[in-house]
Amino acid sequence: MQWGFRSLAVLWTLLPVAWALDPTYALSQYHKRNWQVQDGLPRNYVMSVEPSSDGYLLVGTDEGLARFDGVRFVPFDPQPGLGLARRWIGALASARDGSLWVGTFDGWIYEYRDGRIQTKFHAGGTVFALLEDRTGRIWASTRTGVIRSDAGQFHAVAGLTRPPETAWNVLTQDGAGAVWAVTLDGLFCVRNNTVSQVLFDARISGEPLAVEADHSGVVWVGTSRGLSRIDDGVRTPVAGVPGPVVSILEDRDGVVWVGSWGLGVFRVRGSRVDSWSARDGLPDDFIRTLHEDAEGNLWIGTRGGGLVRCKDTPMVPYGLPEGLGGNYATTVVKAPDGHLWFGTWRGGLYRLKGNRFEAQATPVPALYCSVRALAIDPAGHQWIGNWEGLFGFDGKRYVNYAPTGSPYHLVSAMLFDRQGRLWLATSNNGVYLFPAGDASRPLASFLPGTEILSLFEDSQGRIWYGTPQGPGALTLGAAPNVAPVTGVPVEGVSAITEDAKGRIWATSLGGSLYRVAPGSPVVIGEAQGLPGSPLYRLLDDGAGGLWVSSAKGILRIESAQMTELLAGQRKRLEVALFDQDDGMRTPECHHVSQPAGWADPRGGAWFPTTRGFVLAVSRRMGRTPPPKARVEEAIWDNHAVPPGGSLRLDPGSHPLEIHFTALRFAWAEKIRFRYRMEGLDPDWIETGQLRSARYGRVPPGHYRFLVQARMPGGEWSTQAAELAVEQAPRFYQTGWFTALLLLFSIGVASALYRWRIHIIRGRYSAVLAERNRIAREWHDTLLAGFAAITWQLEETLSRLKEMPAQAEATVELALKMVQHYRAEARSVIWDLRESRLDSETLASAVQGALEQIAAGSPVAISVETQGTVTKLKDELERNVLRICQEAASNAKRHGRPRRISVELVYRAGELQVRIEDDGAGFIPSEVIGLSRGHFGLAVMAERAERFGGRLKLTSEPGQGTIVEAVIPTTTAGTLK
Repeated sequence: MQWGFRSLAVLWTLLPVAWALDPTYALSQYHKRNWQVQDGLPRNYVMSVEPSSDGYLLVGTDEGLARFDGVRFVPFDPQPGLGLARRWIGALASARDGSLWVGTFDGWIYEYRDGRIQTKFHAGGTVFALLEDRTGRIWASTRTGVIRSDAGQFHAVAGLTRPPETAWNVLTQDGAGAVWAVTLDGLFCVRNNTVSQVLFDARISGEPLAVEADHSGVVWVGTSRGLSRIDDGVRTPVAGVPGPVVSILEDRDGVVWVGSWGLGVFRVRGSRVDSWSARDGLPDDFIRTLHEDAEGNLWIGTRGGGLVRCKDTPMVPYGLPEGLGGNYATTVVKAPDGHLWFGTWRGGLYRLKGNRFEAQATPVPALYCSVRALAIDPAGHQWIGNWEGLFGFDGKRYVNYAPTGSPYHLVSAMLFDRQGRLWLATSNNGVYLFPAGDASRPLASFLPGTEILSLFEDSQGRIWYGTPQGPGALTLGAAPNVAPVTGVPVEGVSAITEDAKGRIWATSLGGSLYRVAPGSPVVIGEAQGLPGSPLYRLLDDGAGGLWVSSAKGILRIESAQMTELLAGQRKRLEVALFDQDDGMRTPECHHVSQPAGWADPRGGAWFPTTRGFVLAVSRRMGRTPPPKARVEEAIWDNHAVPPGGSLRLDPGSHPLEIHFTALRFAWAEKIRFRYRMEGLDPDWIETGQLRSARYGRVPPGHYRFLVQARMPGGEWSTQAAELAVEQAPRFYQTGWFTALLLLFSIGVASALYRWRIHIIRGRYSAVLAERNRIAREWHDTLLAGFAAITWQLEETLSRLKEMPAQAEATVELALKMVQHYRAEARSVIWDLRESRLDSETLASAVQGALEQIAAGSPVAISVETQGTVTKLKDELERNVLRICQEAASNAKRHGRPRRISVELVYRAGELQVRIEDDGAGFIPSEVIGLSRGHFGLAVMAERAERFGGRLKLTSEPGQGTIVEAVIPTTTAGTLK
């Protein structure tokens, strides 16, 4: 599933255009890449290569079938259970309806279409070759003979037997619709269902092993002795191609490629035959299959060397395989006649003829000749400069014009200007000017004692020089002028050049470009998109591109972008960097010698490297759309799942890995990717060449995984490949759970609220009950007592004059009543402040209260319990405590005891309280009402009766006093 990431027109990027392999270049100049088992290939014996309907390459080996995207091999098993990813694949064929036909070594033929196996047939023996004819019928060459599908069924083709043992590419169809087949009996042609044998003298031409019909109607036949062509019934042997020939392919340019069994690969173009074998770097000379893909790349399947790709690149290498005597290239310059001259470091001097170098004369043997500076004079003679002097060639011999001892014998650069004058730069003593045609004595010198790195003459005749301190210009006139360029950082100027727009550029070893003229100098560096590596030379290819050599490869910059940058219309350049993947044998260019590069007359630029020269071919650059990304599979819980546009993850925490790719086989290694999980990733994540994304945990929810691709220096694809991802939640991560949790929380909060209100109301009821009790206490005791006192005082007042004696008795009684009710008020306050029962037992509270009463006296206190002590109602225990306090207080106040003991007896349903002292005692019957100060007896009795109990008093004079109370505990909460 694709998704338009931006609603823009398709953005095109500058990339090498897909071509067939350029036949004008040597086989050694194609870029080659080899994949073997260590790179993911199932086995190094590659039987067949075919494109799939969705754009991949399918590679069949003797150990299974794999799908290839240009970087990664993935076992390909169309249907679980067939095991094609592990079986010996004999042949593959792609049909026009998008189906894939697979033939196996054990005799099975399968048709795979629309994601499943449609046809399954056992041919009875090994399947060597498969072919779809123009009517859609499938032909198969098997160990039991040739068979053909009719109405969905395979039938044997009469007269066509099995092929030879080492023959696999044995079926082809010509432009007229005839099918050609190689069998044990020879070469046959099936035309209009009529089988006829093609006469072929095996004793002369060899046994037929392979056949291929080209677009012009010529049938090429590979035999055990070589290659032949049949044109209009006439067979012609092809010289230069030895046998056995087992594979033949015609590419889109009509070039015929031949695979031999033991001698490598041959290219046949007209009468010219080129070869490539293990001696030249081919991993195996035994060729099993040849295939050209839609981009024009050539794929070679070998017996034991794996899979090889050959492709055209914008960087065409020229070095030892092309005739260069030394690999370390130094200089290149164009002569007036248009020929290019090439210098090396102790490898000789060369001219290029076609694609081969031709050695030229050198001052000393090539092994000892270092070409540091090279120039061609107007007469076409070469001049070589180095640390040994200045050598000029007069057509017969070299003359050293600057022998050792000369002030200019350390030559670093030179050029002939428009007037034929020689400008000579040195490594230690500035620049010298020689008259045209005479290098024996200089006319002038400039910048003495200065190291000069480069020289250049611009279109206005100015001579520019580069030094470690920066660039400058030399002009001649009435007075020669030396004008260093100011405002340029000191980084070492490696070269100076002029582009097609008249702009003067200086490259620096610090990695910057300087526009030194016209106008004020402008510095362009990493901030503007350059890679930051040392830059050696800039060349304008005349096709809208600027090529720059560097320590890390060759850069290409669009001249129009540079104009925009200088005008302030853009901030960064889109720079394309070319290296080994683009055809260079090494990315390291050379700069010490001059000139370190030259524009090619045919378009492009030449640069020296440490492994020969490189031609940057401008015509191989073009505008192509960025590669389209695609999602391949998702892996979670170690299970690979084909995405199919969406993916649903089961509840739980699952590590998720998503694999993606983009299909561009020539430049697969250079494709860059970025991805984003919408809803999870805040921004795009660039992975470089990595083709996978990993997530340790995906939170529950719905997401969109997007991935885009681009080439270096290009735009991102306008459409992003999309995968819908749903992480199913666990129950506690669902909305239902959240709703239930919310309801539960509301219920709990409501219950807590109700419980809190209950507690508050209970406390309020307790406080209200306590207030009522206090009011009752005051009403029953203090207020009644004060009323009695008031009555006594009024009675005293009335009798004071009439009966003084009685008045005295009445006042005495009132005084005692005041003393009693003062104590009773204290007791009420004690009740309000008492809190020890909240944290103590009743016995310990009684013990503490009686010890306070006996404090400061010799009275001994003891409290004992019997039975099972249980916690009673607070109100009951408080009243029992008050009974014990009152009894003890009365005993101490009236009986002067030595001992007071309390016994608490817990029985089923009741509590017995016994307070005993050994004081003076009294006669209970004489204690009536409030006489003699015994006001507490009535209060104690009331407290017991309040809870349904009863109070008993026992006392005799001299025998002490016993107060006993029996209180029911089952009704303790009911106040009376």
